[in-house]
Amino acid sequence: MSAATISTVPPDPTGAATPVEFARRLRALMDACRCSLDSVAQRSREAGVPISRATVHNLTTARSIPRRESLVRFLHSCGVPTREQIRWLIKFDELYPDDRRGTTPRQVPVPRGR
Repeated sequence: MSAATISTVPPDPTGAATPVEFARRLRALMDACRCSLDSVAQRSREAGVPISRATVHNLTTARSIPRRESLVRFLHSCGVPTREQIRWLIKFDELYPDDRRGTTPRQVPVPRGR
């Protein structure tokens, strides 16, 4: 991805239709707050909610299915106020349904007729 591509992506989740687009917008957010992978990881450690540099990289490249908790920590480390994180979390929930995150409700077996 070139620098021109990064600068044209808004640091806002609105309009992201795929996990890759969402990740690009997370990267744009990180760039807008002038953070590097290392500085986001360091800020998270300093705030007592650590995420690794690898997790930051995975969030901004869509290399894996992220945990919601990791996204919240990333947003906090980028300085996104709690009240503004909701837009990111709503889009996250749209793009990563519960069954893709391993948090679906347990299926209860249906009893057979007697």
